[in-house]
Amino acid sequence: MKKFLTIIGLAAASLAGVHAQVIYNGGNYSENFDGLISTGNVASVFSATIGTQAGIPSLAGWQGAKIAGTGTSATNFTTDTGSSNSGGLYSYGNTPTSDRALGALASGSNTMTFGASFTNNTTSTLTSVTITFDAEFWRSSTTSVNTLSFFYGLSSTSGLTNSNFLSSSSMIALTSLDVFGPPPVSSNGALDGNLSGNRSAGVTATFAATWNVGDTLFIAWRDTNDGGNDAGLAVDNFRLSAVPEPSAVALLGAAALGAAVIFRRRKLNS
Repeated sequence: MKKFLTIIGLAAASLAGVHAQVIYNGGNYSENFDGLISTGNVASVFSATIGTQAGIPSLAGWQGAKIAGTGTSATNFTTDTGSSNSGGLYSYGNTPTSDRALGALASGSNTMTFGASFTNNTTSTLTSVTITFDAEFWRSSTTSVNTLSFFYGLSSTSGLTNSNFLSSSSMIALTSLDVFGPPPVSSNGALDGNLSGNRSAGVTATFAATWNVGDTLFIAWRDTNDGGNDAGLAVDNFRLSAVPEPSAVALLGAAALGAAVIFRRRKLNS
């Protein structure tokens, strides 16, 4: 969980409310999750009602929700070193350091999802989005390789909103950004996700999306309750960038070239 520079060209949304989102002004957005809680928990953050979203404490624009499970009580947002086998969302890391990762562990009682929303506040339609992150493993599984499955979608498509995107069937799967856990073991337990053997650094993919000005791009990782004891899987050092449609890029390049030619001519004639 290396330290990253703060967001470039971006204004963060309010911390409060499920409708919080990130205002994307272009450039590079980065989140290292080190602002998450490093001790204890925030009680009863996520409703027991399936599909009810809530903001992740101290993380602007990011939300979580329960998507399956028989549990009837709200779940906490909790710090963990990988020692817990209870279903929920976690601020993973070694105690008591501020070096954190955002992750999930599924159970029959609670299976969770988490994600973020980004509103295009640039002056151009963005058509190519690149996401990069480090996948970390904080607890092993016993029966199968567990997966956090990645999905994305746009507010202009199929009614996606800031209050329904985490569990919406309109989201598009992109397996190249899935988090694949470690091989199962007969008796599972805590792992140190900061060690090279317990992480996949630099997971990255670029995908096409017609992200119009004012539209919101939604991303999410969804957990699944697998057989046996599940793994604790997390995302760290998240980065997102996007570029305009080729015609806009070409126009900008032509304008810059034209300005350079005019400047050179004036300089030669002076």
